[in-house]
Amino acid sequence: MKTKEEYQVEMEAQIAKLQTKIDELKVQAYLAKADAKDKYHEQIEVLNDKSEVARIKLQELKASSGNAWEDIKAGLESAWDELQIAFKRASNHF
Repeated sequence: MKTKEEYQVEMEAQIAKLQTKIDELKVQAYLAKADAKDKYHEQIEVLNDKSEVARIKLQELKASSGNAWEDIKAGLESAWDELQIAFKRASNHF
């Protein structure tokens, strides 16, 4: 079983890696033709929202003490799953 610190470092890395991919989609949106830009921007807005929720949950995990982090872990994993699904949907769409 991972410690809080190990889990935190792992999630920080995963979120950062996915954020890089989201940033790449932003570049594609910028370079897209006018009619496709709106679709890109809609998907990116969803990704930004989901990413923010995951970052907030990660901050809650960092601030937790004792065994409370185990409870917060479930919420972070849920937010992470939603972010991954949204990213896959956006990247498959484009």
